[in-house]
Amino acid sequence: MDILCPVCQNRLKRNEKIWKCVNGHSFDEAKEGYLNLNLHNSQNSGDNPEMIRARQRFLGKGYYDFLREKVNSLLKEEDSLVDLACGEGYYTSYFCCKDKVGIDLSKQGLKIASKRDKGTTYLLNSIFHDPLKDECADKVITIFAPIAREEIVRILKKDGQFLLVRPDRYHLYELKEAIYDEPYLNDTEDIEIEGLKQIGQYHIESEALLPKEDIQDLFLMTPYVNTTSKKDKEKLDQLDRLKIRFCFIIDVFEKAN
Repeated sequence: MDILCPVCQNRLKRNEKIWKCVNGHSFDEAKEGYLNLNLHNSQNSGDNPEMIRARQRFLGKGYYDFLREKVNSLLKEEDSLVDLACGEGYYTSYFCCKDKVGIDLSKQGLKIASKRDKGTTYLLNSIFHDPLKDECADKVITIFAPIAREEIVRILKKDGQFLLVRPDRYHLYELKEAIYDEPYLNDTEDIEIEGLKQIGQYHIESEALLPKEDIQDLFLMTPYVNTTSKKDKEKLDQLDRLKIRFCFIIDVFEKAN
């Protein structure tokens, strides 16, 4: 896939660890291997290091492997793939596609991703203004992240597909029961994206009995960590084990001709 210069939008060519366009704009790869094309000093720098470490520990124990395998079954080796909000590449690195680009704003996440996965081009950039050519991707994926609607439609080829992974109704409900006085179900209303039509939807789930340390890591990698009171957070300290359901929706959209 062509990577475009964020200054003039001409194609960047790679020579060793330097990427340069015809106008002489030049960008060096970080020592870990990712390419920083973010020209804006945005305060939004992606997930923080604590969240990333917790997610690494948790995902490393295989709890979400069933999700990764299901998404991978919807891909083809010959697909060109863009993973928007790829984080530390847990999913991206597993996918079977030969031509892969992962985009995220977290330097900490991309350092991990690019060090362990040399087969993917990792870009430090906003997913809402990505440096990719129009109609360059067969598949675009977003897993537990905001939907960059306009960019997804722009970079998808005709008949290309967008895969969206989001929580199903009862995802982590037992964790919320343990924390909140009034636990709530997740919103599962259908998603509409102008320029795409939904052609499929999968509901998958698994469950596991989590020990104390994994309960804590799971909580740290969720959005709840930023919205839960100190009093409610302390309830987790009283848990030695907790059986939790992992429930996901995978929406499949296709770009209309």
